This record gives sequence, C-alpha cells and structure tokens, in this order.
Amino acid sequence: MDKIDTHTQKTSFISAKTFGICLAGVVIAIIAVTLFKVPISTIGTAAILLACPLLHVLMMRGGNHKH
Repeated sequence: MDKIDTHTQKTSFISAKTFGICLAGVVIAIIAVTLFKVPISTIGTAAILLACPLLHVLMMRGGNHKH
C-alpha cells in the first residue's frame, strides 16, 4: 500500500510542476504581447514548434518506451 501512496504523491507533484510551467508560459506570452508588441501569430508559431519536442520528452520519460 505504501507504493500506491508514493506513486500518487509523485504524480500530483508532477502535475503541480507541469501546471506551474504552463502558467509561467502563459504569463510570459501575455507580457510579450502587451509590453513588447510581439504579434500573436509569432507566439502561436513558437508554441507549435516547441510542442512537438516537449511532448516527446514528456511521453518518453522513464525509459520504458511503452506507447
């Protein structure tokens, strides 16, 4: 039963960490658009280009390669 509790705590920590990173990205995007007048299309393009490698890293962590 201890293994389940530890896994649940680890999963919730990862979720909170991921939420924090996403929230920081949104705040940075809003600051870029409002203060630095960066076009929204540029931010959208950058998000699409970064989504693929970031999702790949998230899916393949752990080394099990189970799809």
